[in-house]
Amino acid sequence: MLTEITNLQNLEVITDKGLSLGYVEDVIVDIESGEVYELLISETNEELVEEGASVGVPFRWVQSISRVILLKHFPGRIKRKEQFEVPAVASDGKIRKLRVVKKDHGDGGVSRLGWR
Repeated sequence: MLTEITNLQNLEVITDKGLSLGYVEDVIVDIESGEVYELLISETNEELVEEGASVGVPFRWVQSISRVILLKHFPGRIKRKEQFEVPAVASDGKIRKLRVVKKDHGDGGVSRLGWR
């Protein structure tokens, strides 16, 4: 699956259940390895993410990319928790981690909260 990072911005993200999660705002890349680490999703669906907060979805959860991004895993409804990173149980029973952006701190820095 090859695509340019700029082609990912503003694409709609669809969960494994066919629900709209939100839109790609940014792509986080591991500079040393050159691999995409996660997608920052904004304008999230409030039925899936508490308060419609932005979330960081691991790129390994992406199944396919075309006119939309289809996820192969998503843990269901997500609620805030006051830790940095928290395990989330997906619909298949496996534990995965999901992060959420709390607020921007200028110059691209962000503060993150976990979910429970």
